[in-house]
Amino acid sequence: MKAAVLRELPAERLDIAEVPEPERPPGSVEVAISACGICGTDLHIMGGTSYRPELPFVLGHEPVGTVVSVSPGADPALVGRRVAAAIFTGCGRCAACQAGDERLCERGARVTGVLGLWGGFAERLSLAADHVVEVPAGLADVAAASLVDAGPTAHNAARVALAGRPRSGSFVVAGAGPVGLVLAELLAAEGADPVLVEPNPLRRTMVADRGLRAVASLEETGPPADVLIDCAGVAGAIAAMLARVASHGLYLSVGYAAVPELDLAIVARRELTIRGIRSGTPADLARVLQLAADGTIRPPDCQTWDLADINDALAELRGGRLAGKAVITVAAGQAGHGG
Repeated sequence: MKAAVLRELPAERLDIAEVPEPERPPGSVEVAISACGICGTDLHIMGGTSYRPELPFVLGHEPVGTVVSVSPGADPALVGRRVAAAIFTGCGRCAACQAGDERLCERGARVTGVLGLWGGFAERLSLAADHVVEVPAGLADVAAASLVDAGPTAHNAARVALAGRPRSGSFVVAGAGPVGLVLAELLAAEGADPVLVEPNPLRRTMVADRGLRAVASLEETGPPADVLIDCAGVAGAIAAMLARVASHGLYLSVGYAAVPELDLAIVARRELTIRGIRSGTPADLARVLQLAADGTIRPPDCQTWDLADINDALAELRGGRLAGKAVITVAAGQAGHGG
């Protein structure tokens, strides 16, 4: 099968090559990939500043496709269904895994397309049968792919941000990439009025076109916010963001970065709460796909490239020339479901 292969770190390009078909252990399904989103994490991995998978490796942790076969132990009724991937595979033994939350595995979860398990920048993908989420009718493959990672992450963040707080409170979302944009859509759907902070004018225009509020800097957000959700992960901005959170407020870290020096005095003096968000659960993914299919939220605007042209897409993302979401399409797996 054809795949985009990561062969060295750091790397500027992926190698389009023929690789063996994926192995299908018991209890797994084989998925013909039709679409797979590109995430900033892919760029960070290629740049050598994030996860370091064993090479060669196939990236792509936002896959959508159609189940074409199942191995023993998997339900044959899955064949023909359109699915997205729940990407975290834990040890199955620690407290988090036993509670059904593999993404927080204490021994370090493997992440499809990121670490330990090959991903969706390929024609075929093997997934555990209990790690697929059905894509609702009416939601195109490309739109679904744009939500595989951003969607559950944003849904998890929105749930935490809104818990026990009036919708009339002030919500600031730093970063209008796919996660921040979907998060703002979810908050707005719940009756809140979030403000997105985004220095990229292309993204601010896209946000405004959706009827959402966007400003270029933290200073333009007004008084300190009840909740500030950091979807940007810019190390140099974290202290300034904490300073924009009101007393007894919440700072949610969705994007993250290494901060060599940070004065936490403001956290104590304002009695702030700091909470991390690591993606979301399969239930979060299923829910956000359904919300998009129903029209309750709008997926990110998408631009598509064929698998063979993935390096062009990566270059556009690195250059900051793309306002919305980059999605790779694979003709062999589309079967009339692209969009």
